[in-house]
Amino acid sequence: MVLRTVAGARTGEDLADLRTWLHELPGAPQLHEVVMLGCAGHGEEQPTWAYVEADAATGIARRRCLACGASVWLLDSQPRWTHPPMFACDGCGHSIVELAAGLHLPDVERVSWVVLAARCVECGRLAGLTDMVVDGLPTDQVLAAL
Repeated sequence: MVLRTVAGARTGEDLADLRTWLHELPGAPQLHEVVMLGCAGHGEEQPTWAYVEADAATGIARRRCLACGASVWLLDSQPRWTHPPMFACDGCGHSIVELAAGLHLPDVERVSWVVLAARCVECGRLAGLTDMVVDGLPTDQVLAAL
């Protein structure tokens, strides 16, 4: 694990660094769980590299598996879709990322807040993409919709 600050931006070498960065978000609710997002269509060896489109203003996101092209909408993003551009790293312009979702759980059974973050696979720059208040949805339902 190697979190660094390069040219004023936080960078990391792997998903563990992204997990740590999410837990350190200033001004955010405490994260009780961080889930690394991989494509479930590949069995136990889930690839983690993806393209992502996200709109922080509306709290929506969609990720697309680099290995198979399958798309997954984050929670209720599909019916509220605003056609945001594909994410491109502010540091190097690369579009391929690894993704993680942080969950605030006021109790073990319910989620009240979700934050989506990315790690650029080219330069390692870490970025928050969007967040959403989910108002007490069951934890298993939220995990299934990531």
